[in-house]
Amino acid sequence: MSIEPQSSVNDVTLGSFFHAIELDVTDVGRYADAFDRLRRGELQGVIVHNVYETAMLENIVMRLESHDPPFIKTWFPEVFRSWFYGCNLNLTHPDLTDYFREVPQFHRQLDELFPSPMGLMTHLTRILEKLDHDRPFVAAPGVRSGEQYMFTTIRAHMEGGFIPPHCDNEQALRPSYHHLLTLIEPHIMSFVLAFSIPESGGGLEVFNHRAEPLANILMNDDNRPARPDINQLDSVCIRLPPGTMIILDSGRYLHRLSPVEGARKRWNACSFWALSRDRSKNYCWG
Repeated sequence: MSIEPQSSVNDVTLGSFFHAIELDVTDVGRYADAFDRLRRGELQGVIVHNVYETAMLENIVMRLESHDPPFIKTWFPEVFRSWFYGCNLNLTHPDLTDYFREVPQFHRQLDELFPSPMGLMTHLTRILEKLDHDRPFVAAPGVRSGEQYMFTTIRAHMEGGFIPPHCDNEQALRPSYHHLLTLIEPHIMSFVLAFSIPESGGGLEVFNHRAEPLANILMNDDNRPARPDINQLDSVCIRLPPGTMIILDSGRYLHRLSPVEGARKRWNACSFWALSRDRSKNYCWG
């Protein structure tokens, strides 16, 4: 299903299980408890429309297609037909030295791509904080003083591009998360901001299968038994229009990106986030 922009706040149920708040960006201040409800499992998602104007995003996509600014480019596994601008922590060497070296330049280039006062990091954190009692959203601090994790990554999914079923809490099992796990609570969330929508496909498909934090198996590990049969699970498939952001309980809920159809790429920003151990703030990373 495609999600259409809304001019009012709606509590919605998609399919048989997916409970969400769907609202315009101007209404985020009315739902300060949205992320409380997400953490408690009362909601599976929050959908925010009109985060950016379509015309602005069309210009940004044109620049991204030209690799402007010249972000560091990294790749999903080849079969996924997708890449990142920025460095995805899941695919990063656990030493992290080169990763942290790239962060300042990446953040400067994000600020160039999204100029003030609509800078990607500042604009999104303002929105997210309103949905969590003004609790700060910040890039997670790095290993050494002054270091930060990348606030987000920009993703491009080509024709045939996909991501297989997974729960984001699985990421905690990866060696590159060793340091980050000392800073965060184990329940990982995510947000996706759509820059463009492909001609068909490229939907975020969420399954009615829930796994608790740190109780996950790697869904794409063929050596592990008891992987759920997704053909037996209820699901909803959400196609986000440009300028719409979804905040998802992706740590607990099995989800995937359905294959992109057509020549138009699926461009988006995607971040993961979790409460800090002292619950005073939310830490983000790409």
